[in-house]
Amino acid sequence: MGDVIFGNKQVGDVLNGGNKYVVNPGPASSPPAERRVILMMSANPVTTQPLRLDEEHRAIDRAVADAQASHLLEVRAATAVRLEDLQYALLRHRPAVVHFSGHGDPVRGIQVTDDRGLARSVPPDALSRLFEILARGIDCVVLNACFTEAQASAIARHVPCVIGMRGGVLDKSAIRFAAGFYQGIAYGSSIGTSFELARNGLDLHGVPHSDVPQLITQPGADTRTVIDR
Repeated sequence: MGDVIFGNKQVGDVLNGGNKYVVNPGPASSPPAERRVILMMSANPVTTQPLRLDEEHRAIDRAVADAQASHLLEVRAATAVRLEDLQYALLRHRPAVVHFSGHGDPVRGIQVTDDRGLARSVPPDALSRLFEILARGIDCVVLNACFTEAQASAIARHVPCVIGMRGGVLDKSAIRFAAGFYQGIAYGSSIGTSFELARNGLDLHGVPHSDVPQLITQPGADTRTVIDR
């Protein structure tokens, strides 16, 4: 009679009272799928207009929870972001989606904070280069801040899908857009469909600026990408 190895593997036969039967080890267990990260980076320098960034974070987190997609998607936050945090956050969290919430300037780009909490501009060319270096694994970047269309276009040279704002956007519009976009993502809709749902949500709720968000794609990119699959 051969040997019996207990666990997930069994070799040989087992004798019980003269009766011979084969032990069925059952299916081997597979490791749980790694959750994809939505990284919400935000900055509201003391010298700029106050924004309800906590409400935007809550809306994104709730969208994932309500869709029961927490086993597929994980929302992480990096608040009061400074220049030195940009590389660190991308390296540490390895996100599938990078979401920036805060202020933007048509010339100087998005605004982060310095050591005193004051506004500090992120050089647009340097930000685009950062995403060129760390683009692997990133499916989408969302610049949910005023006047970020040009910056989104530069980042889209390296990332498949980038959302930027064509002009100024009200705080309530930014929050509603984020809620609609991530609701679509959490329920398994593609980036393109989620973007259109978010803009439609602004119209449904009578919130202005539904024409401000712009989805810009890398040449050859497919907006039908689904983040959590």
